[in-house]
Amino acid sequence: MTRTSSNASHAAKRTTGTPIRRVLDERLLTVVYQPLVDLRTKKIFAYEALVRSRSPEFNSPPALFDAAVEYDCTGKLGRVIRELAVQGCPTHPLFLNIHPAELNDKWVVQPDDPIFQHEHDVYLEITEGVPLSHFRLCQSILREVRGRGIYLVVDDLGAGYSNLKYIADLQPRVVKLDRGLVAGLAKDTRMFRLVQGIVVLCKDLDALVVAEGIETSAELDAVRAAGAHYGQGYVLARPEFPPPPVTWPKISEHRIEQPAPSPPPPTSRRNDAHGGRKTPDPPPARPKRSDPPSKR
Repeated sequence: MTRTSSNASHAAKRTTGTPIRRVLDERLLTVVYQPLVDLRTKKIFAYEALVRSRSPEFNSPPALFDAAVEYDCTGKLGRVIRELAVQGCPTHPLFLNIHPAELNDKWVVQPDDPIFQHEHDVYLEITEGVPLSHFRLCQSILREVRGRGIYLVVDDLGAGYSNLKYIADLQPRVVKLDRGLVAGLAKDTRMFRLVQGIVVLCKDLDALVVAEGIETSAELDAVRAAGAHYGQGYVLARPEFPPPPVTWPKISEHRIEQPAPSPPPPTSRRNDAHGGRKTPDPPPARPKRSDPPSKR
């Protein structure tokens, strides 16, 4: 019995009869999607998958994961969410949130994980506040999956932890600016210069920048002017199922004299059908594989 299957068996015994067990057994979960939009072309780059519980005991994702942590079934919960996310959005790259507790049992690197069945690139979001105790484990797991079209996203940069060393050490493909940096952002302010400086730093470290939590046209204009590559927020689209289109606010179209530079296409590193490594510089639109990717 593998370590993961042993832990899953142990978790099943602990959770028997609990609300979190019922959620997992009956699949009382849904996934909604919010687009990440290229701020230059205004086209959808990817979708972030966000979990919702259909059980009245869990009225928010944090409540759901708190219960999963308490009963040692975070890995199982994460896997179910990834299955639903991949099934519901087969046509675009996906951003998926990973709870730090999932790193303990290495669920994400199992050969049959759903992320390896997705036809497009997958971006795993790790919060900037991930405990230091998980830092080395995170690095180890990333080494295992980076060669298979899986990328790291450092989420919530600026949410209070502000450990910029994470960006240097983990080498994320994408950095997401926290809503706290975006809320009320306006050009020609000290906060704008701070955000602009963070964007420049991330670019120097070869990371693409997503400004998330954009709720107004003024904030959208500001993050574009600051140089962010991608945007995400209610002003563009609310999380929905099926994956929603983008509604670009008309008032924003005339405010930016110098739109955000177009980001370089992310380099895909998915394995080919023979287990080999693809060329590091494919064209922007990666062709679909005729054979499924190597299982994890």
